[in-house]
Amino acid sequence: MYDSVTIGDLELHEGMNGLHVRAVGYELRPQQMRPNVWVYEAGETSTKHWHKEQEELYHVLSGRFEMDFFDDEEAKEESLELETGDVVVVSPDQLRQLHCLEDGEVFVVGAPNTKDDGVVVD
Repeated sequence: MYDSVTIGDLELHEGMNGLHVRAVGYELRPQQMRPNVWVYEAGETSTKHWHKEQEELYHVLSGRFEMDFFDDEEAKEESLELETGDVVVVSPDQLRQLHCLEDGEVFVVGAPNTKDDGVVVD
């Protein structure tokens, strides 16, 4: 058994932090993961966050991004530039934030499929 969808056919919904999302997971209802496509305009930023359980995979579909990684005291440790085709996997406990440098879309898959697992840091 399988389900499929074309990303471009999915409606844009307002997500966290005023960003827009194509809710792949809502459409396909997978049991083990939480997939979404986040749509960014240049200058937009995700929340600074980490997860209790969810590992996340980020696949840049278009555009350019910078992902900042922070230590336990919220000081920036490292930045990683990401562009179309790049993929990065981030462990649940790693504090991170994504910044959009050039309009684009990022396919993000969190696993396991744990609702409200994210911890936002102001």
